[in-house]
Formats: sequence, structure tokens, C-alpha cells
Amino acid sequence: MLSSAPTRPLWSIFDTPERRKNLDGGPFQYQTDGYRIPPWCAIHQSDLKTIPDTLGKVANALANAANSEAQDAFEKEFAKFIYSSNAMENAGLNQSDTWETVRELLAGASLTKDIDDTCIWLESRSQQPEIDISRRQVIQHVHAFIFLKKEAETRGHLSEAKLLECHKILMNGIPSDQGFMGYQGRYRQCEMVAGRPLKLRTGGVKQVLEADLVASKMSMWIANYNSALENTSDPVATASFLKIAFLQIHPFLDGNSRMSRLLFNTLVTRYYPHTIINFGETPRDRTKYLNTVRESRRRNAPGIFAFFALKLAAKSSLDRLNELYKSGPEEMALVKEESIEVMEKLRDC
Repeated sequence: MLSSAPTRPLWSIFDTPERRKNLDGGPFQYQTDGYRIPPWCAIHQSDLKTIPDTLGKVANALANAANSEAQDAFEKEFAKFIYSSNAMENAGLNQSDTWETVRELLAGASLTKDIDDTCIWLESRSQQPEIDISRRQVIQHVHAFIFLKKEAETRGHLSEAKLLECHKILMNGIPSDQGFMGYQGRYRQCEMVAGRPLKLRTGGVKQVLEADLVASKMSMWIANYNSALENTSDPVATASFLKIAFLQIHPFLDGNSRMSRLLFNTLVTRYYPHTIINFGETPRDRTKYLNTVRESRRRNAPGIFAFFALKLAAKSSLDRLNELYKSGPEEMALVKEESIEVMEKLRDC
């Protein structure tokens, strides 16, 4: 249980009722017919068409359950996302230390502070003599996500300057994999290979975008992202398409994967405010995630990742619904039993 505090900034910025009503589609769409369903999964595209609306109704039920237990449960899910996103890159702290750090940040309402002020504040409360890079990676991950959420909710769009600022917040004081500094908040100026080479069936190797094309491609990507922030009928599919496109561009020298996960959940929680998607709490889960991303990039098939993400969204929603069933809120009547059955079928396939 979190210690009591005068404010709870995290819950409030995810409470966006006007977005929960609006799933009618918009100028930029990547819809259910783009999902790549694996052959062993006994589910059809027509089944998936009900999922976005069901996720929206679940989000309503979760948002209306504004009791301390629901808030604490959501904050723990948020901490799991921060942990898994860092763990994917062999960064950050272990799960229990990540939760403790996130809990201190939230209980101290320090998300409004400058990052360096936050580090000083945590040092004053900690038995550790200083904030090391691993702990800084947790603190900055939280700050970067809150920064994106506030931009999305208060301005309704994300400018290039704010995107670069978010990357600077996320990677501040952290050297790149090659040991470079000064890359934070700047598009890369060099050619690079992201991770292991993506071997094509033709025998070639898929590379990330050439450095001289990054700025122009990112301008187009940001325009698409802002259209999706304004309106989309299928947030998970659209966020998946944008995530894979972002990784194909690979705009930064380091931190691209973490940024893609932050941007993904910022968009999804725009429409499903209390359904945050955790991509890999265990090593096995992280391996599944990385393999799915690689295959989506290699085959230029974001629908592969979209189906994977939709399963995780269904699991997250169902887990939270089970918590609500225990307390029996009236809001549960918003979610029809047949809709839940489809989500359970998706989760289990």
C-alpha cells in the first residue's frame, strides 16, 4: 500500500473522460483487418472488431472505480511497465527496487520537480549515498512518460520539439551503448544497425533508415501520431503500426526502443486511460516481445505486433476487471458478458 500523500498526480492525468467516448475513427487509421492472426489461434478478424469497444467500456469501469485500492493497483501496473521497459534493455533496477522508487516518486508528488531536484530529493530519503545510473534510468523513465501524457492531454498533440525534449528527459546523463554522450534530444547523424541484423528471405539484410532521411520521415511520423491522438477507431492497432514505423526509422543514437514503448502507451492510454500494457515482466515475456518486434520489422508487417499487443491489452483489462469483481462496483454492468468472452478467447489463444 502506498503511503498517504496530499496529491496523486498519476491517477489524475490518466483520467480523460472525453477520450473514452470517442472511438469513431479519424484521418489516420490502422484497423482490425490489419491484424496478423497466427494459424494456431482459433479466433477470426470479425471477433477482433468488438475488442476496441470492449476495451473502451472496461476503461470506463476502471476509471469510475476511483477508490484507493484501484489507484494503488494501477500505480503498481505503471511500475511494472517502467520495470519491464527498462529490463528489455538491461537497464534500470530490479522489480522490487523499481516499485519502491516509483512509489517514492508518487507519494512525494515529485513528478512536478526537475529531474535533478528529484534525484536530490530521493537521495535525502535513501540510505544509498548517491543516485546511480540504474536508479536514474527508473526516475527518468517515469518523468518521460508523465511528460508525454501531459503533452497529449493538455495540448492534444506532440510537436517535434517536445518529442526531442522527451528523449532528452529519458536519456539524460546516460551514455549510449557505444559510450557517447551529447546525443540526447537530437536525431542521429550517423548510419547504424539496430541490434542483430534482420536477415531477409531474399538473402539481404534489413537496415534502419539512412541518417539523412530521419528528419523528414519523423516529420511525417509525428503528423500521423498527432492524427491518431486526435481520433482513431482502433487505438491498439494504430499504436502498433506507429511503434513499428518508429523503430524502422530509429531516429536516435540510443533509447529508441524505450521511446517507442512510451509513445505506444501514451497513445493507448489516451483512449483506454487505465489500461497500461506491460510488454515483459518475465524474461520469457521479454523474449516473446523482442521476437515479435523483430519479425514485424523484418517482414514490414506491423499487424504481427498489433495482434501480440492486443492480446496483452485484453489480458491487462481482464486482470483489472477481476479486481473490480471482488469489490462489485455498479460500473461492471457496462461490460457485456459476451464481450468479455471474446477477450478471454483472445487472451488464451
